Amino acid sequence: MEPSIEKVARYWAESEIFDQSTRTEVQKLLDDHNEKELIERFVSPLEFGTGGMRGIIAAGINRMNRYTVRQATEGLARYIKENPSDSHSGVVIGYDSRHNSFLFAQAAGEVLAGHGIPVYLFKKLAPTPLISFEVLQQKAVAGIVITASHNPPEYNGYKVYWKNGGQIIPPDDQGIIQKVRSIVDMGEITSMDFERALKQGKIQWLTEESDTRYLEILDKLALGNPAQNEKPGIIYTPLHGTGVRLVPTVLEKRGFQHVTLVAEQAEPDSNFSTVKSPNPEDPGVFEKSVALAGPDDCLIMANDPDADRLGVMVRHKKEWHRLNGNQVGVLLLDDYLKNLQAMGKLPKDGALVLTNVTSPLGKKVAHSYGLQVVETLTGFKWIWAAASKMAEEGTGTFVFGMEESLGYLVGQNVGDKDGVWAAMAFAELVAALQTEGKTPIDQLDILYQKFGYHLDDLETQTFPGVEGKEKIATMMSEFRKNPPQQIGGKRLERIIDCQDDVVITPGFSETAPGPGLPKSNVLTFCLEGDCRVVVRPSGTEPKIKYYFNLQGANPEEVKGALAQLKKDILI
Repeated sequence: MEPSIEKVARYWAESEIFDQSTRTEVQKLLDDHNEKELIERFVSPLEFGTGGMRGIIAAGINRMNRYTVRQATEGLARYIKENPSDSHSGVVIGYDSRHNSFLFAQAAGEVLAGHGIPVYLFKKLAPTPLISFEVLQQKAVAGIVITASHNPPEYNGYKVYWKNGGQIIPPDDQGIIQKVRSIVDMGEITSMDFERALKQGKIQWLTEESDTRYLEILDKLALGNPAQNEKPGIIYTPLHGTGVRLVPTVLEKRGFQHVTLVAEQAEPDSNFSTVKSPNPEDPGVFEKSVALAGPDDCLIMANDPDADRLGVMVRHKKEWHRLNGNQVGVLLLDDYLKNLQAMGKLPKDGALVLTNVTSPLGKKVAHSYGLQVVETLTGFKWIWAAASKMAEEGTGTFVFGMEESLGYLVGQNVGDKDGVWAAMAFAELVAALQTEGKTPIDQLDILYQKFGYHLDDLETQTFPGVEGKEKIATMMSEFRKNPPQQIGGKRLERIIDCQDDVVITPGFSETAPGPGLPKSNVLTFCLEGDCRVVVRPSGTEPKIKYYFNLQGANPEEVKGALAQLKKDILI
């Protein structure tokens, strides 16, 4: 073990800056000579990825705890104070149902209050879209969301939002990171006792008034017919998270009369004890909902714990079918554009913004309505950054944003994916289709008939710890040094490398300019037949991800091709 790692660990074990339980926890690792765990916890600090700072809850600089939260907030405060006019705007803080979420929110508030920066703190658990909404409502300089989204229960996280309501991007993220890294001693951190800050008004509670403002906006965004909403039976689960605060209310307001809440999953539970993982991309989270569903129920909806994602199952010919994020997104997109067009409200310069791993079917649907399409890196912060840029430069009107991992957004009122709006919109879509004697599966088939059959899939491989991080780096390096000439029998036509922003064509020594996106460790293998495989390390988890986007004349052909692609590229 490197001496520098042991030095930092001993600092955590001996300094009175840390509470007794923290010191005891680290001292035990030292006494047990647990080098592997010491390296994991103290080799480097947590960094901001596509979703901010996220990690396992424990003592150490590479873990989520009140001290790493304080350090991150100290860096944020210093960065904010570089522009004195921003310091008076304040910071909105919200949190979900995970372990220590409120304690971490308090710790962040204490540091900001210590710097004289006003704090608007949600008094109760709040969905991420509501927090983003409130950043814009309060005209705050920034927002902090304490959440690890859909990660396992041992994780928590810290996401920073900027004044545009979206997650931080360059140069602000790097500016904050530099400030955080400049803190060499936890004793440098400025803070104010929480109760004292409340009494002095430096920390103010945000209450249900936020809900009222947000629900009013949702009502304006709704395009369905409340009279059609009376019939469908819906099962809803917040997966022990924050969606329960708003989703049942907005469905009731829109006229849905047969909504059943999964009772065991309605209460906040930091252990998410009824599911293996609180991720609506996991089919297992729907087991209790399916068991609860009656003969008249036609839709199941699930939010992740911070309610920015939406997963669904739909009943078709008496069987339940789970839709993936690309399918849900395309259905929402087509329905939204169709309604806007019918109302004469579809902007002439409208734009769809999606990520570079999202199904190409979304582009085809958008183009059929006359929209321009903007493609971004993975991570919804890039979608909102593109939407904000269009608004600033007058180059287009953001209409819809989507990513394959169950994230969707419309309008300019929230700067991140919105699982609450999506729940309302998808429920109204189902209700409208039901009046026509159709289901979402029928509607997907109509889109496939018009634009060709599309099959999109995702595979992940997990490699935990420091060794896993090195393994993933080696795999990406090998893909670059020795790219495949074909995958699954399909010839490789070109490689798009976002790390160097180039397009590589096999057989040609010269490269062409890339898509011009911010540099990122992403490789896209474009294959014959308009198929592609995208490979990238996760920004928030110890995983490497493979995205498959295939097109073909019929399902059997495409499913066979997918199996061959996976067989070739997965290790």
